[in-house]
Order: sequence, then C-alpha cells, then structure tokens
Amino acid sequence: MRNKRKHVLTFILFCSLVFSIRAQQQHPYLFFTPDRIATLKEQLKSEKEVKANYARVEQAAKEALKENNPYRKLEYLALAYQMTGEKRYADKIKESIRQTGEKETLEAKDMLNREPAWTSLLSTAHANHQMAIGFDAIYNELSDEERKELAQAIYKIGIRPTLHDWLSPATRFHAINSMGHNYWVSCIAMTGIAAMAVSNEIPEAAEWIDMVNRAAAEWADFRGDILQNKPANLDNGAYYESVSYANYGLTQYLTFRLAMQNFNPRAEWPEKKLFERTADYFMYTCYPADGDYLPSLYFGDSNIAANGEGVLKLLWALGFQKTDMLWYLTQVRKNQAKESMPTDTPMGLLYTPDLSAAPLQPSLSLSAVYERMGWSVMRTSWKKNTTLLGVKCGHTWNHSHADAGSFILFHNGQQVIKDGGNCWYPNPWYREYFFHSQAHNVLLFNGQAQPQEQQYKGSMLDGSLHHLTDEGNIKYILANVTGPTSRYFSKNHRSFLWIDDVILIIDDVCSHEDGTFSLLFHPDGVSRKNGIDLSVVNQQAAVDIRPLWPDYLTESDFEHDFPYNLKLKAHQAPKAKKTDEMETYYSVTYPIKAQSVKFITAIILKDSPASKNIPQVTRLKGDDLQGVRIAKDDKITDVYLNTWADGHIMHRNSCTNVNGWDTDAYLLAFSYKKGTDPTVSKNILEWFIGYGSYVRNANESIFDSYTKKYKVIR
Repeated sequence: MRNKRKHVLTFILFCSLVFSIRAQQQHPYLFFTPDRIATLKEQLKSEKEVKANYARVEQAAKEALKENNPYRKLEYLALAYQMTGEKRYADKIKESIRQTGEKETLEAKDMLNREPAWTSLLSTAHANHQMAIGFDAIYNELSDEERKELAQAIYKIGIRPTLHDWLSPATRFHAINSMGHNYWVSCIAMTGIAAMAVSNEIPEAAEWIDMVNRAAAEWADFRGDILQNKPANLDNGAYYESVSYANYGLTQYLTFRLAMQNFNPRAEWPEKKLFERTADYFMYTCYPADGDYLPSLYFGDSNIAANGEGVLKLLWALGFQKTDMLWYLTQVRKNQAKESMPTDTPMGLLYTPDLSAAPLQPSLSLSAVYERMGWSVMRTSWKKNTTLLGVKCGHTWNHSHADAGSFILFHNGQQVIKDGGNCWYPNPWYREYFFHSQAHNVLLFNGQAQPQEQQYKGSMLDGSLHHLTDEGNIKYILANVTGPTSRYFSKNHRSFLWIDDVILIIDDVCSHEDGTFSLLFHPDGVSRKNGIDLSVVNQQAAVDIRPLWPDYLTESDFEHDFPYNLKLKAHQAPKAKKTDEMETYYSVTYPIKAQSVKFITAIILKDSPASKNIPQVTRLKGDDLQGVRIAKDDKITDVYLNTWADGHIMHRNSCTNVNGWDTDAYLLAFSYKKGTDPTVSKNILEWFIGYGSYVRNANESIFDSYTKKYKVIR
C-alpha cells in the first residue's frame, strides 16, 4: 500500500512538472530545437562538408514530396521545413500524418492473427517516431484545429495500439521477460516521443510519458530471470544480442532519453549510470582497419559493418562526453550500416559532435571481458590493421546463436577466421544452418554441440568466460562451454593462450560415451591444406592453422598409412546474406572414438602471405604432459598442458615435473633465449602459470600460492 501511494505521488508530481514545462516550452522541443537549428544555419555559412550533407538531406526531402505518403521520411521534411520555412514541406507532413492516421493498422496480418493480436510492432514504433518529429517541427504552422486533428491521428494509429499492447495496466500483454529485447524498447520509447509531441493537445499524454519513463528504466535495469530464461539486458553498458541489435535497441532507448532531456530538462533519469561504459563496448568490439567500413565483431544476427555510431552520438548529446568516443566516430565510415546516424541524415547533421579533438588512439586497455554476457576481446594494439581475437561464450537465444566457445580473428587488416554469419530470417537456411553450431568455430561430438531448441527456448545452462589475462605479449582466457553443450559433453573447456605470434587453442573435453570429436574452422579468403597446416590467405593477411594434439594432420594426402593422424575435411555451406552461393569450411577430426580428448591447435600469425620468418611450432612430449614449442629468431617458448591437473580424479594432486620445474599448474609456459638452460631461473624471460599454486625447483621458488592462480611473471 505504501509503494502504491508512493507511485501515485510520484505520478502526480511528474504530471505537474510536465504541465509546468509544457506551459513554458514552445515547439519544436523534441530534436530540432531552435538552438540546434541556429547552429546548423551558422555552419552552412562556412563549412563545406556540412553544406554538402545538408544538400543531401534537402534533396531527400524533395524526393519525399513526390511520394504518396512518405511517413517513414518525415524527419527529412521536418528539417527542410525548419531550415527553409517553405510551406510545401509542412503541407506534406500534414498530409502524411492524416493519411497514416486513417489506416486501420500498420502491422502485418500474421501479427494481427496472433492471440491476442499484436497490433503494434516496429512499423508502428517507427511511425510514432516520424510523426512526432514532423508534428513537432510544423507545430507553429498549424491552426488549433489542425493541431488537435493531427494529434488525434497520431494517437489513433500509433500511441493507442502501443499503449494497448505494451504499456496500459488494463490491457497490455507483453512483459520485459518475454519480449524485453530490442523490440520492447523500440515500441515503448517511440510511443513516449509521440506522447511528448502531442502533450499540449491530449492531457493524458503526461500519464503516458510517465509510463514510458518507468518502463524504459525497468528495461535498462532488467537483471534476467530463471523461469523465462532470459539474461540481463546490460553488462557494463553492453547489450548481449549483438553489436547490430545493441546499436538498434540502445539508439531507440537513447533517442527517447534525448527527447525527454529536451522536452523536460528537469526530468529524472535514475538508470543513467548504467550507460557510463556503453561507448566502451562499441570501441572494444571494433577492429580499426583500412577499407570501406569499420569492422566489428558480428556474433549472432549482426553483420561485420554494424557499429554504434548512433549510440555514441546520442550519448554525447546526453552528456557522456569522453574523447575516446570522438576517436570511434572518426573510424566509422559514412553510411556503412543502416540504423546509424551519419552526417547526411537529419539527426546526424544536428547531433554529430565536433571531432577535431579526437585522439589518435583510445585510452582503453587492449583487452576486455563482459562476463555476464560472455564476450571477450584481445588485441595487440589500437592502431589500424593489427590483430584482434574475439571470443563468445554466453547465452543462446533468438539473435544470439549457438556459438558458445566460438571466435573471430582479424589480422593485418582482414578477417582470417570468421563467423558463419546469418541471412534473412524467413530463409530456410537461417533455421537449418546459420543459427546452428556447425556455422561457428566450435568443437563437435558426433557432429553435434548445442541442441537446436536453444534457438527458441534458450540455453538453460549458459557458457561463461573466465580468467582474462593480458600482460602484453601473453594473453589468456578460458571459455567454459560445458553448460550449453551438456547434452553431448560432460566437460567442454576451451582455453585461448596467445603468446607473441601464436594463438594456442586448447580444448579439454569429455563426453558421456565414446564417439568422434571434431574441430570446426571457418576461414575467410583462400584456404588450402599445406602439409600439416590449413593455410588461410585473405589479401595481405595470412595465418596457418596447425593441429598439434592429439596428433598432427597427415602431411601428405596419403592417409592410408596414417590412420591415427587427425583428418581434415572440407564442407560446403551457404554464404551469409548470399545463400545461393556456397563456401567452404573445415572440420578436423580425431579418427579414434574416445570419451575424452585434449586438442591443442596453433594459429600462427604471419606478417604477410609470403613471409618466411614465422614461428616454428612443434609438439613436445612428457609424462602426463602435452607440450608445444614455439621458436622464432633466438626466442623459445615451451608450453605444457598437465593432464593430471584437469580435475578428473577427486582429491588427487596434480604434481608433476616440467623440464626440471616442479608444479601443479594446468598450463605452464616459459620463454628463454636459444642456447640457454631453461632449468635455470635467471635464463627465463617470462612465465605463464595457468591454474597453478606453485612453480619451484630444488634451489628456488618462482611462485607460491595456497590457491591456484593465473599469472604472468617476468
């Protein structure tokens, strides 16, 4: 009862404030505010690029004049009217709102045939947005009767169905738990903007704005749930559905917040702190490179050109102003992706900040992990055309694919190991291939990893990432893939250990019965078997994928005499976005049926396709050890996997001796100069201890801890 009184009091105060602000403010007050318009007019006098961008906007407005009902382009007409005062633009906006308001619905039949009928979705949301901008921009051109007429049209076709489905306590049936991803925030946020636009004409709008304000806060702060099996929406400002859907959902949310800030500067924003590091997410997931677009990690239903341009520009306008954001905006190419905010769009023209203070590189760390949503990024530098490794191991559902443990690798300006991608959702290939494990760089047991129903029901047991370590030339992260693959695996651990120019992928797996284990790789560019390697070349970028344990690939094609070597097989699958074309991906299979296997695969990074100065990577053997030697120039690094340290025997210690060093570590790596004795500590350049409590010999202790740690020592 006390909470109810508190809410009623808050609502009364909110409405009072809205009416007070409304009485004082003059349209336009949503986005095309007088100060923004004045600034743009001033820029047109001296800035050639701004002038060219505005010319494209005005040309788009002129083209919209020719359309019967350009309700998707009203922002262009609105800005043209504000800049020129030409009545033809205002008349077209009036005509469009009237025509749109006369429609019965903006949604497709299949949605209306649901029970209950879904009467408002993204088409309605976008119409709410565009009509609100148009109405706000021409408000002072309208008579009182026209204002009431158009406000009612906006209410009928846009606001009312959204209130009915999403917001009204008396009728709504959507909940954040069931539809609380990008759809939710788009539908409710655009309704809030429309309600602000018509608040003079419809007194109930104050209540609707309050509803949206509270709903937006709940969406942003949604922590996930058990029964509906949904993850938290945000993780340190990042959004789990993919870069593309993060851009879309957050742009919708922040557009509402910007309108609210302009409409009511005194309005509270209680969840604002949740977005303090949102810009970092888009920076971490991008790959600065030469080319026609800024690439980003594109796990799930995203695409490589997706970016957060609109999000960062809106954040800047809302007061989140870190100079690193300016760097990011200088990297995004104009019009490289839809749903962004390029400078030749109305919002881009008005809300692109001055980029002259952009730093050459951001001040962010080189690596990051988003543990709740299961994404990690490691890179060698923020300079262009370096190396970036992205790993995903989190929740699976809807736009988040069955890709736990998968990775994407960029090197020398190009993608060399890619994700299978996606296609248009009605395309049968989306259901039959792109969502599935086979479209990703994962490990299969008897051809399976994650069950197909996880696309619809979600992964009840999510993957997770742990122990991110970045000490310059040594980087590490552990992906626990067991949960989402537990139908087929009793243990599925994948470690990425990156030392200098070699990335070791260590797969430590067990199944419930004997069967066949296979690694999958999706190369980008030209790929071929080259002796014991799968070589990949994409323009100036090149890597060799070299399986090392439990054995090499057969060096020649004469497989008959080498029945126990790993087997490479090429597979055909549809190309992302171009499913009438096929492309090749590969499996590396252990030919012996087993219940437990430990794979070690090296990805060797080459300076160029023709480079001869590449690391020499070979196998090392020892008692209960699987080893790898990396040798380049005068530096040697030995890496050992202690097979006793994997927890397979209860209460047993994992003590072993690695080349003269006693340890219980799961992984131990040490580097030394060629010709020196690695059993002498002064000769060791650096150590990596992966899940160990001690490293010592008879003379000294290098590391000691009562619990097992992950650590780099120099």
